[in-house]
Amino acid sequence: MGCKILAYKKYAESLSVNFGSGGGFTGAVDEFILNGNGALKSIKPFVKDTMLLKTLSAKDTKTIFKMLESKTMSNIKLETPGNMTNFIYFNKAGQTIRKYQWAQGTQVPKEISDLFTLLNKQTQL
Repeated sequence: MGCKILAYKKYAESLSVNFGSGGGFTGAVDEFILNGNGALKSIKPFVKDTMLLKTLSAKDTKTIFKMLESKTMSNIKLETPGNMTNFIYFNKAGQTIRKYQWAQGTQVPKEISDLFTLLNKQTQL
């Protein structure tokens, strides 16, 4: 059992998810990044500096990445940005492997909505 946990931790080091929303008149974006080690950072608009908000528990981090890696999520294609856009980018080893974008206020698959809600909940201190 211990080997599985260790193997997942090593694998998770290469994972990250960017998420947030923005656009509109100013083009400002509220963006966050969650790394596979649980570090949740805020990315400042325009300058792209990051600030550590908190570190999630291993359990919460694993739950989020398992959702992202699910077969259901891999089958969802969602690239319909609008004036104000929500987004989730799933990255592995620095490369975006899945991208979900949608205009605020539009209907999206439940899996995307649930994940976006869970991710945003983590940003509340």
